Amino acid sequence: MGVAKSTIGRRGRPYRAVAGPADGRRLPAQQYRVGWLLRVNRLYGPSERWLRSAAFAGAFQGGCWAEHTSVYQVSRWETAAVSVPYLAIRRYEELLELPPHHLVALMDTIHRYEASTENVLPARAPDRFAASDRLDELVDRAASSTALLTGLEWDELTRRLAAQPEMVITPHRTWTDIAERLLSETIVADGIAWMQRYEALSRLLAHPVGQEAAVASCASLAADRTNQVFVETLSVLDASGHPDANRHVLQQLVHPTNERAQYGALLASVRKLRFGHFTDAEMPRLMAIIQELTFDSTRRDDIRPLAAELLRRLPGTMSATSRTRLRGLAADPTLDHVLRAGRLADREASQRLLARLTGAVVALMPRDVPHFRDDVLPVLLDEMLFSPVFDVRMLAAITVSGTPYRRPLAAVLATELASPAVLGAPVAPAMIEALRWLGRAEQRAMIEGLITASGVPARVTVASAQAIGHVGGHSEDRFWKQAITYHAGLWRRTRRPASAAALNGLTYGLGMTRNRTVLHRLRADDQMPEQVRTAATWWLNLSTTVYEGANR
Repeated sequence: MGVAKSTIGRRGRPYRAVAGPADGRRLPAQQYRVGWLLRVNRLYGPSERWLRSAAFAGAFQGGCWAEHTSVYQVSRWETAAVSVPYLAIRRYEELLELPPHHLVALMDTIHRYEASTENVLPARAPDRFAASDRLDELVDRAASSTALLTGLEWDELTRRLAAQPEMVITPHRTWTDIAERLLSETIVADGIAWMQRYEALSRLLAHPVGQEAAVASCASLAADRTNQVFVETLSVLDASGHPDANRHVLQQLVHPTNERAQYGALLASVRKLRFGHFTDAEMPRLMAIIQELTFDSTRRDDIRPLAAELLRRLPGTMSATSRTRLRGLAADPTLDHVLRAGRLADREASQRLLARLTGAVVALMPRDVPHFRDDVLPVLLDEMLFSPVFDVRMLAAITVSGTPYRRPLAAVLATELASPAVLGAPVAPAMIEALRWLGRAEQRAMIEGLITASGVPARVTVASAQAIGHVGGHSEDRFWKQAITYHAGLWRRTRRPASAAALNGLTYGLGMTRNRTVLHRLRADDQMPEQVRTAATWWLNLSTTVYEGANR
């Protein structure tokens, strides 16, 4: 993936493109983005003093960083000419007044998705991993039903385990205890706490000894119909090339627990295909189900574009009959765009929107930065709104959320969504989805309003209900009662799937925001759809250690 060019300027001033290696080598996309994160956080951070890279380099020695650092070294980190060390990232956090491990968590996530579980940020300081008694302590606490672990401790535990691929833990059941607990915390965590746990779970899924227990934990939860988080539970299996992971993904594609489980298995297949996890014997089976899902017009809206993207990526040949059916999909604009170009909309039309968004965001930034043109932001916005792969859209939003662009972009998206024309456009759900990571308290009222607004497309209502559990700020119980009453009434009168989906999204939001009071009311209301009462029960039955500790 290269860095696209943009003609968008800032207040009439030219930007300076992000430089690549002097020898013309093509660097991985993740390395460019790591450098970009460092640069834009420095340029648009809290202190104008750091606009001058010489001042920044002069102050770099200190804190967790013991070495003298030159302007040249800072430039090489920020232009992706060389990889940035872990402690240098931590020093950026210190100088830029960012929360500890804010950039580290983002960069771990970027490296893991774009590369593989084994090819992540350079190892943490070696002396931190030398003491075996520290590993014993972390293992004991992780396997406990009462001891709390922070996201940093999950990170440390799984890094220590990854450094010892032949690690033996006794009794063997301990692997399962750790995997089940880590999975449970991951699916109910949010923000940086979620990123740290998700990367920890990905490492466990790649561990030569621990992966079988981790895969089995994901498969068991995905097969449980009372479970409420299916997509994440299955999509994380893309971290494992173990035959059991492949088997469970294929099983959920062919005989899914429900549509959300099938969607999660599709997501897992994206990276599994990229890293060659599926065997030659498994590929025909995968090809057959991907074709079926692409052609089946009765499938839910998000499954067909993702299946079409996988079909575009699948190697091998198709039968003449399949090729004929494929040509028939040209009548569906979204599927046609996916099959032709791997995107959800026409490139030329979407570029106009991207230019408008980028210009509006840059105009809201706190200061002018002479001679800097950001070529990465438009690429991330394009992925965030028009990639057919949910994980790619989410990763783009997560990446931008780790920069000073977050607040302006959230405001710009909210302004766009105030337009009826935008609300009626296919891109609206992706904008709302992005606010799950970008949105702050200022955007929460807008999302609340869309959940109960009349006359908006059903896909907007459902996307808003699914987002409310992640957007910043807090909703009063008055809102939850109003929204639940509204959609429960619609469901009883019409039995519309969109009303049931909105209720499910609201219940998920109550769970993610730890609103046990309203969850108790839902569980006790015999007028609610059974699936909503089941969902409320699932959230209320979560282990207190898991539920309350997952955001530490």
